[in-house]
Parts: sequence; structure tokens; C-alpha cells
Amino acid sequence: MTYTTESHIKTIADVKAFFHHLANECRISFHPDDNFTDYVYSNNVRIFSDEDAALYNRLMDESFDVCKKADIDIYDLAYEILTKIIRIAS
Repeated sequence: MTYTTESHIKTIADVKAFFHHLANECRISFHPDDNFTDYVYSNNVRIFSDEDAALYNRLMDESFDVCKKADIDIYDLAYEILTKIIRIAS
């Protein structure tokens, strides 16, 4: 999936899709509290451009809002998705 400035997180399904995108397509082990400008490759080169980091930070903020409204723990949701992906890859 490709996220653009027109993309928004509005449902729990959107949150899950975004988290799957981060783990599967971006190939990062993310934490919901992390700023996307902080993700770097082993050679210290940033993974995300300023524009992509700003977009993903906004989408993560929207994910927090959606989870809060649905009374779902965003950390548990992220952990669940990441551990499933790790199990599949093992």
C-alpha cells in the first residue's frame, strides 16, 4: 500500500493495515511512540525522508486517536502484529 498526504487513519482496520505496511513493506520493527525521523539503517542513513517521516508521524497520531476512541491499546495492537510477522518469518 502507498500512503500519501491524502491518506488518513479512520478505523481500527486502517490502523492494522498501516502497522502491517510498516512491518512488511517498510521492514521496520516499529514502536508507536517513535518518531519516524529516528529510524536509520545500520550505516546511520535515515530510512525515511523528511516528507515521509512527517506523513507517517501524522498517520501514527491518527492511529493513536482511533485506538483511544475504540478503547483499544495501541501498544498491544502493534505488539500483536509484530509478533505474528516475526513468527511467520521464523
